[in-house]
Amino acid sequence: MKKIIFKKALAISMIACSLATSLQGQTQTGTKTLKIGEPAPELRVAKWLKGEAVKKFEPGKIYVVEFWATWCAPCIAGMPHLSDLADKYRKEITVMGVSIMEKGESTLSRVDKFVLNSGDRMRYNVAADSANFMRDNWLYSAGERGIPYSFIVDKNGFIAWCGYPKSLDRVLPLIIAGKWDNKKAEFDRTEGKRLDRIDGNDVVAKLNPFMGNPGNPVGALAEIEKILSENPGLKYYPKLGHFTFWALIKTDPEKAVQFAKEWFAANDFPSWKTITDAVMNMVGRNIKLPESAYMLAVESFQAQIDNYPASMNIPVTYNEIANLQFMSGNRDKAIAAQERAIEEAKKNPSFSPAEMAKYEETLSKFKSSN
Repeated sequence: MKKIIFKKALAISMIACSLATSLQGQTQTGTKTLKIGEPAPELRVAKWLKGEAVKKFEPGKIYVVEFWATWCAPCIAGMPHLSDLADKYRKEITVMGVSIMEKGESTLSRVDKFVLNSGDRMRYNVAADSANFMRDNWLYSAGERGIPYSFIVDKNGFIAWCGYPKSLDRVLPLIIAGKWDNKKAEFDRTEGKRLDRIDGNDVVAKLNPFMGNPGNPVGALAEIEKILSENPGLKYYPKLGHFTFWALIKTDPEKAVQFAKEWFAANDFPSWKTITDAVMNMVGRNIKLPESAYMLAVESFQAQIDNYPASMNIPVTYNEIANLQFMSGNRDKAIAAQERAIEEAKKNPSFSPAEMAKYEETLSKFKSSN
């Protein structure tokens, strides 16, 4: 079973959401912690904005409670996915999205307008938080700060799972089929948090000294083996995965590509930026890599555009994709990507004429090549 072990990496794709919630999180009241296997807190909302009002959790029914905000780009991007799940399992589950941590004045009317304008994109019940009750007694009580974030309430009214909405595809069928173990889920979540702490502190301190150009990648890999001998579950965690890929791309690029594929498969939110940063670092140092590494970087660049376009310089990214495609011998794809780079650059008034001339020169080079 695939574990949700990439919570930290979600910040890459939802940086605005995680930063804002981490600041607001300092105001949490109380010390109660919400765990998997415990009774779900009550529902208390200011207003139901769409669908049927859910006043309480009915025995024998399964509920998905998803937290979102109008300012959270990943929340908005995930709405069609949540709607698809609501459609697919409409006989088995009730899906509700609860808006929390809205900013500014007249938040209720603004959220109401947002929901109305979303139309078919939000095909599930939608409500707005009441005086931060849902935020404090659900999200914060579970020790979480970032959104989007979801909870599943089982047929007995207990919290069966909590995590990022993308993982609902994996979890829901098991809970619906009665094949889910709440105790094991809570154990896995607790262990995951323990490993998160190690990954975010010890791993960085131990492996940073090995980094650099070229640094000491062989030494880094040896240290990684020591770390994994103590905590094998860390293998595909964000920081350890980051250092592992950087060390491998310098010592065995083909093995680096294979590791990246395993790393991606083990996580809901892969660190695509690690891949592109590492590969482009090698390209910038004129170190030749196998075609598989270039194509992995192309895939990772495109994933970043697809998942968090607001944080990407789109023309520059397509220019880099074009060059990677050309180095891989994919002339037609290189031309298409470079044309897209120029197209996107023309939409940006601040894009310099000198840089545009370089892009057009690169396109001519691609077209004139054999």
